[in-house]
Amino acid sequence: MNSGNPQRALNLQLTQANTFDTYYSGSDATLISVLKNVASGVLEEPQIFLWGVAGTGKTHVLQAMCRVASEVGKCAMYIPIKDLLVQGPASIGELQDLDLVCIDDVQVVAKNAEWEKALFNFINHHRSQKTTIVISSLYAPAESLFELPDLNSRAVWGPVYKLMPLAEELLDDALSFHAQVRGLELNDEVKSYLLTRYQRDVSTMVGIIDVLDKASLQEQRKVTIPFLKKTLATLPS
Repeated sequence: MNSGNPQRALNLQLTQANTFDTYYSGSDATLISVLKNVASGVLEEPQIFLWGVAGTGKTHVLQAMCRVASEVGKCAMYIPIKDLLVQGPASIGELQDLDLVCIDDVQVVAKNAEWEKALFNFINHHRSQKTTIVISSLYAPAESLFELPDLNSRAVWGPVYKLMPLAEELLDDALSFHAQVRGLELNDEVKSYLLTRYQRDVSTMVGIIDVLDKASLQEQRKVTIPFLKKTLATLPS
């Protein structure tokens, strides 16, 4: 396939920080290795359905897969269904010359007849074009996610994987990891403060770390408890 970039045509941008290097895999390390190999072409898998509750990193993983595919010369596209709702089902019409397409949050169009038909046709078309398809949802396809029976069957044409919420005992390690990849120093006192006063999930912690990282760079200061309190004063705890 050629190396054109339909991603630009739809103006769908990848978040710069969403790479496999910045994803804390925890107990999902084996699955993440599989997804990375599928994206690079080392492992051939025509279709994957990836599901998990909010905050498990599905968007991060899908964008990381697109990035890996692009780095090895493949044409990849990330499609966030939530962002396309206002444009209607026609926004995911047939695209050409894609090696990998990652469709995020398909549960938002479940039970919508027009969107389900468009998604069904999209999957059929790209399977016929030998495009690798990765689909994400909050819910497992086994829960009869869609009203269109044929779409439910298409969803499980390939393996179904679940991204697991991070175990409580790994939160401290995850916090250290995400700080380290940004070059941000967090001592034990700061980490303890964050973990005892803010929502204990990776998405919340990553958002806080990003805020602290930007503030630390702007003010050229280390992250201390007083600095943290001042910087996060407007964030909900």
